[in-house]
Amino acid sequence: MQKHWWQEAILYQVYLRSFKDTTGDGIGDLRGVVQKLDYLKDLGVDTVWVSPHYDSPMDDNGYDIRDFYKVSSDYGTLDDFKTLLREAHNRGMKIVIDLVLNHTSDEHPWFVAARDPKHPDHEVYKDFYIWQKPKYEKGKRKRPTRWRSWFGGPAWTYNDKTDEYYLHIFSEKMPDLNWRNEKMREAMKDVIRFWIQLGVDGFRVDASNHLEKNWDFPDTYPGYENFSGLPKHHEYLEELGKELFEPNDLLVLGEAGGATKEEALRYAGFDSHEFNMLIHFEHCWVDTDAENALTPGKWAKGEVDVVKLKKSLSHWHDIMQGKGWNAIYWHNHDHPRIVSHYGDDGKYWERSAKMLAIALYMLPGTPIVYYGEEIGMTNVDYERLEDFRDVEVFTEYENFRQNGASHETAMRALRDRSRDSGRSPMQWNGQKNAGFSEGTPWMPVNNNYERINVDRQKNASDSIWRIYKELLQLRREESLAFSKATFYQKNHPENFLYHVQGDEHEYFVAANFKEVSIEISLPEHVKDYSVFKTNVENSDASLFKPYEARIYRKRW
Repeated sequence: MQKHWWQEAILYQVYLRSFKDTTGDGIGDLRGVVQKLDYLKDLGVDTVWVSPHYDSPMDDNGYDIRDFYKVSSDYGTLDDFKTLLREAHNRGMKIVIDLVLNHTSDEHPWFVAARDPKHPDHEVYKDFYIWQKPKYEKGKRKRPTRWRSWFGGPAWTYNDKTDEYYLHIFSEKMPDLNWRNEKMREAMKDVIRFWIQLGVDGFRVDASNHLEKNWDFPDTYPGYENFSGLPKHHEYLEELGKELFEPNDLLVLGEAGGATKEEALRYAGFDSHEFNMLIHFEHCWVDTDAENALTPGKWAKGEVDVVKLKKSLSHWHDIMQGKGWNAIYWHNHDHPRIVSHYGDDGKYWERSAKMLAIALYMLPGTPIVYYGEEIGMTNVDYERLEDFRDVEVFTEYENFRQNGASHETAMRALRDRSRDSGRSPMQWNGQKNAGFSEGTPWMPVNNNYERINVDRQKNASDSIWRIYKELLQLRREESLAFSKATFYQKNHPENFLYHVQGDEHEYFVAANFKEVSIEISLPEHVKDYSVFKTNVENSDASLFKPYEARIYRKRW
């Protein structure tokens, strides 16, 4: 098998707005990333994925792009971005950026022209987007379909200047692009070429499975099947892969939830021309409560289903084994903090954060660490609705209230599950604003920053940060990325066990995801292994304490 640089990469996702502010305006910036490159390199990171840095009205924190060729003034300048590339490359590190293909901002010049028949470029750009005439019932104007956006509201917004509705499967300020339009595709290729020529090393392709739509526009509800995972979108991605991604040896991460085995290999198989790896989310929501009707769906926090988790991790490993490449990660900017999500951010905070690191980062594939994960940052502790910033939060809060949820219940769901739960400012130290900014942070710092911060953990001998550093170093030294994993007792409701084998190493990982002690019967052959790493002192044979994890290493 031909090896590629990205297979042994150690990725770290920087949520730019919350990482490090160097100007005092309360907003993280590109210079802040430059300032922290040595920190990341020391941790073991060699590839930094930077969230959208483009010019944007920030309706969705940069995923609503106003100018693909310009850096947002919130984050700096194009020269700052060039400095980031230069300083990263000087350290032997690489930079991956978000590539947003599905939509633009409604303030993008293309859409400004498209929505106004009097604009001189109207005819050029009208078909860059997706439009439908209204329906009428008893003289009353109605939307073309009942499709719902992923953010909870209608997927159509009326434009009076053209007497048409435009499609937006996210915010109404993020109109969807028409990928059937060849001129639009060429314009997006020009954008991609610009950043490649500037020196970026890859892209994380946002919402990649939504590019194609059902142009029959059936009036189904909520209609997700009409703009998610339609086969033709693979043609667009393959076109980009063959023309741009592959010839430039880029790392391309695709985001596509709900992919089948066949789709996954079409996205990221070794013979695919689309992506190198896939971000799929299947293992990210195995703790929902189906009986919760007040805050339903992902918002309903329940017990971690260990069986589902094992089967998901095993399933994706098996799909890609020998046929493609797997990305391993707990969460990103669209999810709650993992220690609050699958661990315990109270009594067992430190132990459960270490357990989660051990449980995941011994697996084959390429790891992606989310900023703050390495110090066990927790979900936000906001008591006021106005402390949240995400556009999705406010729509869903109203939905919860309409379902009959109290204010307190709705707020609990937002703290537990919102995207903002994992977007609070990075906690660098115990000083003002956690060392993130000298000004007022764009969203409040979590109140636990004096206890949970980088400085405190780097100065401790057995911290969460130390565990991450050791695991990332081990991955590199022993090429764990190329191992093969086998999960054991997949139907057992508590035991989390897998074996990892490479050319010159064998490990066995065991973990307890419960807040109570459990008995785990280890396979007979583990008697040939010795405990290599654990997050609990005085481990007791088969008794695993709450959130205990162990790595066993075979004695050669």
